[in-house]
Amino acid sequence: MRSLLDKIIRSSRLVLAGGMVVALSGCAMIWKSTGDILVTFGEAEMAPYLFTYDDIRMGCMTGEAQTPLLMSFAEVGSWPEKLGVLTFTTAAVCMQQEALEQELRYHREVRAGNVASAQDARIAQKRLSAVAAKRLYKAYTLMNEKFGPLEEGQCPYLRKDLDELVWLVGNISGVQALVADGAADGTVGVPRDIVAKVERRMKCLDNEKWWGAPMGVRATIWSILPQLAPEGAEPWKVLHESEQMGFEKGVRLGSAFYAMSAYSKGDNERLRDAIRNFAANDDNVDPDYLMMDTIAGVLVTGLSDLLWTENTGKRTPIGALGTFWDDEADEPEVNIDDLL
Repeated sequence: MRSLLDKIIRSSRLVLAGGMVVALSGCAMIWKSTGDILVTFGEAEMAPYLFTYDDIRMGCMTGEAQTPLLMSFAEVGSWPEKLGVLTFTTAAVCMQQEALEQELRYHREVRAGNVASAQDARIAQKRLSAVAAKRLYKAYTLMNEKFGPLEEGQCPYLRKDLDELVWLVGNISGVQALVADGAADGTVGVPRDIVAKVERRMKCLDNEKWWGAPMGVRATIWSILPQLAPEGAEPWKVLHESEQMGFEKGVRLGSAFYAMSAYSKGDNERLRDAIRNFAANDDNVDPDYLMMDTIAGVLVTGLSDLLWTENTGKRTPIGALGTFWDDEADEPEVNIDDLL
């Protein structure tokens, strides 16, 4: 009797264990199916829809909120890397904006002679820049995971527009990660060889199709690291062409690259021209890629804010992008609300 009871108990345990295995396997299948549906929907509908938004804060908050959920589905066999490139990049925009706010505060405190507050602002800027660098570098590594490994000079198989856009954004994020890491005193450790890789990889994209941005990226790198430029290259000429193509195609990334290149070289004359040109060409924006143009606008406005704050203690006045405090004519009117 005892032996029969033991057999029944053992059999019950085996049935229970088997049931648990089946249940867990079923859950895993459900989770993967859910992830596949989410990724498919994200690529086909969510990403294109988000690109039509001009609310940069909504875009970066979407990246911050959805990235952990999205990437968790990689653990059950889904493939969210392409969307991850975009969400990590947009999430980094939040940190870049917050880092800029601290940099502006630093300049104001310096003007006011508040040494401790200025030092605090600089420390805060570096911390936020480090977070931005991590997010941007993650976007770059996800792009590599999706399309790599590649031989030297080899281009990936980019079968649709989203693939090409992810390749563009991911590579730009790699360069931005290095810049953000520099602002954070190199605490993240972003590899410096990214720049040379990105310069070569931009050859894989149709420059005209993508608003002149691929050549704009290359020329930006040439202006900073002339040793990477091909013989006879004229970075500023190429940057100007990229800027103009962006105006014509409706996404002004080329203008942002021109402005960033001028700022990095300390060329204030070219920087002012880039900001003026950007502000003067706001009537032909592609509605399908409004978010991309808005990100370019955030970069350009940030550089304008730095110039204004360094020289006046306040950022660019509302409606005054493209003008400067020392313009001899057509100075921006002061809004009395700004004084309250």
